[in-house]
Amino acid sequence: MLNNNQQIAVQLVAQGKTGKFISEYLNVAEETISRWKQINEFKEALDDATEVVLRQIDETHKNLLISSQNVINEALNSKELDLFKKANLALRYLSLIKGKDDITQKSSHNLFKHTELYSFKL
Repeated sequence: MLNNNQQIAVQLVAQGKTGKFISEYLNVAEETISRWKQINEFKEALDDATEVVLRQIDETHKNLLISSQNVINEALNSKELDLFKKANLALRYLSLIKGKDDITQKSSHNLFKHTELYSFKL
């Protein structure tokens, strides 16, 4: 069973915090963090926490994409904007997405890759 400091360290590592930051935050030596990272239970907890963080990032990306598309849609349907501004907005949007992977597909692929690597370790 991980102690309280180890559980906090798991969450901070999963969030991408450095060993130095974590050691200062928990008031322990950096070497202690390194030793914890070698414990199987710590590794398993870290894999689980990392998956949660990746899922949160994926969900945030999806929500931002939906919100952005809604704002663009509202602007394009607004009677207050003239045709030139709408055309400019549409062209800028299209130039941003041209030739790029779908954000949702890309982030889902990254999450799948992490999950696949996690399963492979078992």
